[in-house]
Amino acid sequence: MKNKLLKFLLIGILGFISCEDSLDVINENQPDFKKVYASGDDVLNVTSGLYNTFYNAELSYYSTFMMLATAADAASCSWGNSAMRDMSWEPRKEWNNTPGYGYNGNTKYTFDKMYNVINTASLILKAINEGVEIGTGGKDIPMVKAFSRLNMGAAYGILALQFDKAFIVDEEIAIENATVEDASPYSEIAKKAIEYLDDAIQIANSNSFSVPQNWFGTSSDISSAELAKYANSWAARILSGMPRNAAENSAVDWAKVLNYANNGITQDWNVVNDGYNQWYAMAGDYLTYPGWGVVDMRVVNLLDPKKPAHWEDDANFPPPGESTNPDADARIHSDFAYLPSNWLRPERGYYHWSSQRFKRYDDIYATGVGPMPEFMLAENDLYKAEANAHTGNLAAAQTLINNGTRTSRGELPTIGASLTEIMDAIHHERIVELFVTGNGLQFYEMRKNNLLQSGTPLHLPLPAKTLETFGVEQPFYTFGGPSGADGVNGSNGGWR
Repeated sequence: MKNKLLKFLLIGILGFISCEDSLDVINENQPDFKKVYASGDDVLNVTSGLYNTFYNAELSYYSTFMMLATAADAASCSWGNSAMRDMSWEPRKEWNNTPGYGYNGNTKYTFDKMYNVINTASLILKAINEGVEIGTGGKDIPMVKAFSRLNMGAAYGILALQFDKAFIVDEEIAIENATVEDASPYSEIAKKAIEYLDDAIQIANSNSFSVPQNWFGTSSDISSAELAKYANSWAARILSGMPRNAAENSAVDWAKVLNYANNGITQDWNVVNDGYNQWYAMAGDYLTYPGWGVVDMRVVNLLDPKKPAHWEDDANFPPPGESTNPDADARIHSDFAYLPSNWLRPERGYYHWSSQRFKRYDDIYATGVGPMPEFMLAENDLYKAEANAHTGNLAAAQTLINNGTRTSRGELPTIGASLTEIMDAIHHERIVELFVTGNGLQFYEMRKNNLLQSGTPLHLPLPAKTLETFGVEQPFYTFGGPSGADGVNGSNGGWR
């Protein structure tokens, strides 16, 4: 009975649109659509929680956030929690895609939560299409539609960025009697994500409204113009981050990325954390809290090239001292803290050890209160620089870098207008300045430049529990490991 119910719940996500009576099993726990979405006030109430669901799914301890950070050699941790150790073994191992694996829940959590967002947004739009009036004379319908499309686009974006495939459904697209074969490849999922974001942008630019601050967890209401900017930035993030290797990266439509980034956010997109209640950037806290995650030595070496880029797996490896290099990135002192000793267990690999931890947001993490950047202006500026460089405008890219955080916060020398210098500077800023902002940013950056260690999965398979629900027989497919280093699903490159 449990498996039957689980199957129904998944089919309820994939096939909820075409007819309320088309499902074979009645879920007694699922409130009737017409009751939940009966009035404009009902729809507003449901809509108000969409972004909170997305935000927590993206930044939760239970998500893919921490495991992708260690896989990218951005953060390091030998604790098993959230698959941090299993995604950072040296040499790399394949992803354990079995139902009994203790951390398979991290991929399942992310996958399911994104479909919670997609499913709810689709039902909201279905209610609008069926004539539910939201606000007097329907005045709030544009706001609700734009907000719903933004969340759908971002949710599909995460699926495209992290999984090899997923299912395309919305208020008009249903999959009857869905099977795994109905899943679409990540490239198609990304196209759909951009389509929904474009819809959000068009609606927002054609209307004037304000989204209540509690919907986004922001310090003030969000105007339609600001929502459009945020959607543009998300489109740039997806297009830039999606490539699985350098060849795919060269094929990105960089003119399109540039257009989105030029129309993107003009200040940091901050979510005000509220004391570990509704809004809490949990994964970043665990990755940086003393006793938990540390900064990978590769990042320490970026900050101070006189420090080793790898802690050798040797008890006699000399611990790096505190940086005294006057030419080091200034953030090694402002954003990172020196560790005179390590708390990670040596028998799990000295290569996990580090001389630094990240401290930039310590004051916020200490109380769980304060504005945490989910999408930094610096990130959007890097998309501008990257897209300008790829479309041949090296001078514009150079200016963006030299006027950005590289010099203002890192106090590093300005760069010339060469493609190599520009791309190296972009890489540096993505790894250093954007630390713990956004799920997977360092992973996407390493992936598209063929820098993930050999055998690192380039994306994740459909979760084992999902495959089990579909009745797929084990062993389930997976990616990574020495035998999976094909450059398509598992890295065959590596920075070391």
